[in-house]
Amino acid sequence: MKNILTLVLLLATVSFYGQDKKISFLNLVGNNIQVPKGCQAQSEYELQACNGTSIKWDYYTDDMLSAVFDATISAFGDGNTKTEVTFTSFGSQLKGFKFKTGTTYQYFLYGTIKDQPLMINLGTPKDIASNDDLDGFLGLFFDEVS
Repeated sequence: MKNILTLVLLLATVSFYGQDKKISFLNLVGNNIQVPKGCQAQSEYELQACNGTSIKWDYYTDDMLSAVFDATISAFGDGNTKTEVTFTSFGSQLKGFKFKTGTTYQYFLYGTIKDQPLMINLGTPKDIASNDDLDGFLGLFFDEVS
């Protein structure tokens, strides 16, 4: 009887800890954004290959943000043409650059949302030039493009 109880506890533990925890919401500075159907989040801060679009953000201190952003732009900008862009996200202005690489566009944005400095890395096959281009789940992240 003791062996059966031990076996049941072992199986319950393995099945409980062996389950993958599916992430249903992304967390952008306390703003919960539902993961679109058919897409899978890597973490609360990263969505990869969702209809060809990937987005990720990292939080920094004020001092670190400009250094990390400048280093990222310098490293990525070699040989690529960059265009200045401004996005608005949850009422806060984010500035950065757009790069065209082959058939995709890479956006690096930085700014502060709810007093939290952050950098957003967005890769998409779409050239986001106006608010009309913020269809699908990108409209959940960004209010405006200029």
